[in-house]
Amino acid sequence: MAKWDLFGRIWHLSRAAEPGIADAKQHIAYLRSISKANKQVDSSADIPLHDLEVVVIDLETTGFYPDHGDAILSMGAVAMRGEHLLLGDSFYTLVNPGRAIPPHIRSLTGITDDMVADAPELLEALSRFFQFVGDRPLVAHHSRHEREFLRSGLWKTSRRPFTHRMLDTMLLIRLLSNPVGNGSLDALCAAHDIPISRRHHAYCDAVAAGTLWAKYLVKAESQGFTSLRQVYEAVR
Repeated sequence: MAKWDLFGRIWHLSRAAEPGIADAKQHIAYLRSISKANKQVDSSADIPLHDLEVVVIDLETTGFYPDHGDAILSMGAVAMRGEHLLLGDSFYTLVNPGRAIPPHIRSLTGITDDMVADAPELLEALSRFFQFVGDRPLVAHHSRHEREFLRSGLWKTSRRPFTHRMLDTMLLIRLLSNPVGNGSLDALCAAHDIPISRRHHAYCDAVAAGTLWAKYLVKAESQGFTSLRQVYEAVR
C-alpha cells in the first residue's frame, strides 16, 4: 500500500499489493505505452514559464555507470508549477538494486542492504514513478546522471527508450549567471541560502534542486524570457 513518509510529504512504495498495475507484464506494458504516447507530443517548450509543470528528480545509485552494473537505490521527486514547489505532489521509493551496496555508498546515502531487501525491484519502481510523472517534463541538477540511469533502466526492464523531455537546472544557471565553483548542488545551494535537509537523500536533494530551479526561473522571467523555447534560442 502507499504511505506518506519523511515530513508527511512523500509517497513511498511498499511491496504490498496496490490497485491498478499488479504484475510484471502489466508494468512492462505500461512503460511501453508511455514511450509511444510521449513521442512527438511534448509541447512544453511553448508553455509560459510561470505555468510550466515539471517534476524535479534525484536518484541515488550504487555508482556512476549503469551500463557497467551500477543500479538505482532510491528515487525522489517533487512536482512544480512555475516557481512553486508542490510538496503535496511528491514521490519517493527505495529500489532493490539486485546487488550488494558498496560500503562508500552506504556511508554516503545511509541506505543499507537490509533497507532495500524488501524494496520494489526496478521494473515496478520505474512503472510507479512514470505513473506519477505522467506527461510532465523532468528536471534534474546535472541531469546526465539521472538521464543515463533512467535510459538504462527503461531499456533493461521493458526495452523502451527514454522519451521524456529532461531539463537541466544548469540550463538556466549558465544562461543567467556564472556558476559557483564546479556548479555542484552544495555550492549553488550555499550561495543562494537554500538548505538541504538531508544531503544524498533522493527526495531532499530533489527539493533542493527544485528550489534552485525556482530561483533561476524567476530570474529568467525578470529578464524577459517567457518560455523554454526562448531560453533554448538564447543558449544556442
